[in-house]
Amino acid sequence: MSDDELPLANYVAVVLAGGEARRMGRNKLLMEISARPMIRHVVETVRGVVEQVIVVTGYQSERIAEALARLPVDLVRTDPALGPQAAIVAAFARAAVLPGWRDCEGVLLCVGDQPRLTEREIDGLIQAYRAGDRRRALVPMRGAQRGYPVIVPPDFDVAAVDLSAADVAQRHPERIAVFATRNPVYDSSLDTAEDYRAFFAI
Repeated sequence: MSDDELPLANYVAVVLAGGEARRMGRNKLLMEISARPMIRHVVETVRGVVEQVIVVTGYQSERIAEALARLPVDLVRTDPALGPQAAIVAAFARAAVLPGWRDCEGVLLCVGDQPRLTEREIDGLIQAYRAGDRRRALVPMRGAQRGYPVIVPPDFDVAAVDLSAADVAQRHPERIAVFATRNPVYDSSLDTAEDYRAFFAI
């Protein structure tokens, strides 16, 4: 889509930012990327494409909120112990009361630890969703590795299907469409200290 179509008003983005980041050893979403906290870097990228953004916090929610200060986003707080599916359900409940929800074409489900993600990847995914079966969620897959973002129909039953599961496409082929890609950005989340160091080595 052309730049003059962005940001999109008929999509909602959800950014999951509530995990405890145990493999990193500290809150990775607050680690710096391009002189900004990682979560701010990701949210600003997403907001370049989608106008309305919901950020789901949990672990160290006050610090995540501080990192996003003055960004026009909706914050939803959940218990990190309940896991990502509960966060997704809470985000959809919040999205359903946003202005314009009735006209929503899709929900962009993102993760906050994907700083390599650019507007180009988001745009490519939305184009594929628009051209495909919009009754199913669209999950990027690079070989056997699932990725993010996921595009979800607004009426999707997120309580019945765990969209965070690694094998969600294999478990629910009737509800999940696959966006086959060779682009490593879609599964490029930073989970460990080694991942973080490798990010700067590129």
